Amino acid sequence: MRAALASTLVLALLAPAAAQGKTKTPAVPFGVQVVEVCERFTSGDERALDDAGESGWDAEGQESDTPFVEVFAGSRTLQGFGIGQLFAFVETYPNTLLGYCRVEVPTPTGDGAQQIAAIEGLDRYTGSSQTTGEGIFASLASSESSAETMLLTHWTDESFVVQMTTITPQPVAAN
Repeated sequence: MRAALASTLVLALLAPAAAQGKTKTPAVPFGVQVVEVCERFTSGDERALDDAGESGWDAEGQESDTPFVEVFAGSRTLQGFGIGQLFAFVETYPNTLLGYCRVEVPTPTGDGAQQIAAIEGLDRYTGSSQTTGEGIFASLASSESSAETMLLTHWTDESFVVQMTTITPQPVAAN
């Protein structure tokens, strides 16, 4: 009995030391977080709104004049960069789901070049970027699954933008 108690005590004392030796996972750049939020909305994911809220977005559904269109809007402070303003919609057609998401940070205060580099570094996207006197612009695409996703992002003195469109084929419903 004493041996069991002693080994339990040793394990309890060693647990905090072992936990301190763990390395922290590096923070995901907010540009990548924005892409991930947009991916959820444009895919028509039913949990997109809830997941956005859980990740710090003040987002809500908006009124639509048709049951075939869902509209969302929201905002979130992107630490050290500005306030991101989100607008997304999902349109349902007989054989296609069309999703669109745009997040804009007007007059950004941080380094958007790092954010665009992080987005370009995502393995699921290919494309290119261009740097001009106006800023940095990237045009990317992904077709990892049956969906086709197009992604534009840019950073200028006037704005940082992530804009995504996803076209997903849907099975045709039998009548």
